[in-house]
Amino acid sequence: MPQHCIPLLRRTGFRGALFLTLAAGLMAGTARAEAGRTQDAADQVFVEQGVEVDVTAGNANQARDQAILQAQREALARLFRKLTPAADARQPPAVGQGELEALVAGFELEQERASSVRYVGRFTVRFRPAAVRRLLQQYGVSYAEMMGKPALVLPLDATGAEPTLWTDGAWRQAWVQMGAVDGLVPVALAAPEPADQNDLPAKAALTPDAAVLARIAARHGAGQVVLARLEGDAAKGYQLTLSTFVPGEGLSAPETVPQAAFARALPSSADAPPTAAAPLPPALNQAVATVVDRVEEGWKRRVVVDTHQTGQFAVRVPLTDLSTLVEVRRRLAGVPMVTQVDTSALKTTEALLTLTVLGDVGHLKTALAQRDLVLSELDAAAPVPAPVPAAGQPAAPMPEARYQISLAGS
Repeated sequence: MPQHCIPLLRRTGFRGALFLTLAAGLMAGTARAEAGRTQDAADQVFVEQGVEVDVTAGNANQARDQAILQAQREALARLFRKLTPAADARQPPAVGQGELEALVAGFELEQERASSVRYVGRFTVRFRPAAVRRLLQQYGVSYAEMMGKPALVLPLDATGAEPTLWTDGAWRQAWVQMGAVDGLVPVALAAPEPADQNDLPAKAALTPDAAVLARIAARHGAGQVVLARLEGDAAKGYQLTLSTFVPGEGLSAPETVPQAAFARALPSSADAPPTAAAPLPPALNQAVATVVDRVEEGWKRRVVVDTHQTGQFAVRVPLTDLSTLVEVRRRLAGVPMVTQVDTSALKTTEALLTLTVLGDVGHLKTALAQRDLVLSELDAAAPVPAPVPAAGQPAAPMPEARYQISLAGS
């Protein structure tokens, strides 16, 4: 048992000692399996798929070797763009071939075509997460690596005389045909389900209500709901107005994006159902890409890992039983900005954890919410219960903490 738990153990007597011993055994018994599952999911962020290369060289072997190196460089550039906020306008660090190979954990060939002097291929490249983090930190780059809960998109079409939201049309069809998104937040089109349609008719969506969007988010397990209102037409130009609801944070002020500021269109999805309708205006595909880009960049700003801002937070965890603490620690293991978790004190009704964090409290709160953990500030005037003392020993309060972490819904 860690040395810092011994004084508390002595004060709590036999029942406290038994509790701590059981807790230590339970946490040790589940830590390896849970850490493995959490790490596997986190490492997927550092995988780049569908990296295409086309190289011509003196012979087939040279072309293939150059193509592999080029695929790794392109994958690193893609990973850098995925992890870093675009507003920082940073370029990927220049690395030599040896440094690049040290960053790459492996690669897989998805598809290839070769001739005597040309090689065309598509690769999946896997990077070593710890090595990439060290590289970014070495160059002082702020980055985000935490996957967010899905962003649910409600495509409100206000280009006609009457707004439409749940019925098929060009704006919704553009979302159906959305290509693959390589990002930290899965983006999903809200299906026309009866409960959602009853909660939010198209006309009501013109002035969205936070309580309604909260119900929709909860129904779909979404980390955010994006109401994407499209106005204008192909001849005069389109305009997007985005309103984003985040559970626990509320509804954002509307953001207007003119067509001139639309992002480059996403690649077409091979899984999109065939349609006999006329081709969609390119600007609609660009509008979809714009929404996706705003979602990604907004998310990165909210969960950025800032290596220039390292701190420790003492947090209380209310306990109903031993499994509560185990579950909290398991979820904390999936939060990249939390680099260390120490159990500073423990009793039957609550635990005190010390978190080492890269970033501030606001970013931490957002990141914890994605793992269904609620971070709240404690009332300084609230009484702090003391652990049960051993016979003849005075009661000692838990150490001070400004914050509390609890499981969402508890």
